[in-house]
Amino acid sequence: MNGFGKGLSTFGRAFGFALRHGMGWMFLVPVLLFAGLVYAFFQVLQGPMDELTAWLSAWLSLPATSDEGSTWNAIKEAFDGVRDHLVALLVRIAVLFVIFKVNKYLVLILLAPLLAYASERTEEVLTGRTYPFSWVQLARDAFRGAIIAARNGVLELGISVGVWVATLLLPWLAPFSFVILFIISSYFYGFSMVDYVFERRRMRIGESVRAVNARLGLVLANGALFNLVMKLPLFGIMFGPAMAAIGASMAVVEEERRRVARP
Repeated sequence: MNGFGKGLSTFGRAFGFALRHGMGWMFLVPVLLFAGLVYAFFQVLQGPMDELTAWLSAWLSLPATSDEGSTWNAIKEAFDGVRDHLVALLVRIAVLFVIFKVNKYLVLILLAPLLAYASERTEEVLTGRTYPFSWVQLARDAFRGAIIAARNGVLELGISVGVWVATLLLPWLAPFSFVILFIISSYFYGFSMVDYVFERRRMRIGESVRAVNARLGLVLANGALFNLVMKLPLFGIMFGPAMAAIGASMAVVEEERRRVARP
C-alpha cells in the first residue's frame, strides 16, 4: 500500500497543474460529451419512455363512476392530471439515473483519446520527454484505453454480481459489501488511469496488470478519489476524468524519479 498518500496528493494537485500548463480546456470536453450522450439517450428512448409513462398512468388510474358530474369523478380527473405529470417526471428521472450509472465506463471509453493525451502531456511537462504527435499512435493509445476500460467494466460487473449473490445468501455481509464494492470500483478506476502511463512504456496488458498491482496504494488512492468525485452530478463528470489521468501520470513519474534517486 506504499504510495497511497502520493496517489491522494497528486489527484488533489492535478487541477492546479492543469490550469498552470494550459490544460484547463480538458475539463469542458467531458461535459459536452455527457450532454450529447444524455440528449442522444433521451431521443432514442423517447418512444419507450412515453409507452412506459402511459402504462404506469393507466395502472395507477382511479376507477370512474357512471355519474359524470359526481364529486368522485372530479377528484379522479384532478388526480389523473397530477398523476400524468408526476409519472412522466419520475420516468425521466429514472432514465437519467440509469444514464448516470452507466456513464462511468462509457465515458472512460469515449474519453480515451483525451485521457491518453492528458496523461502524455503531463509527463512531457514533468520530464521534458517529448512524444512526437502521431494520429496513429494516439488511436492506438485510445484503443488500448478503451479496451482496458471495457475489460475492467466486465471484471467489475462479474465481481459485483458475485458480491451481491453472497450478500443475498448471507445478509449479515451487507455492511461489508458496500465497502468491498467501493474498493473494487476504485481499483478498476485507478487501473484505467495508471495504464495510460504503462502503455507509453510499451507494456502489454499482462505486464501492466503486474505493474498496477505493484503500486496498489497509489492506484486505490487515485481510483477512490475519482470514484467519489464521479458521484457528484455534473461536477464529477467535468473534473473527475482529467484530474484522475493527470494525477495518475504525476504519481507514476514522481515515483519513478524517487526510485532512480534511491541509492
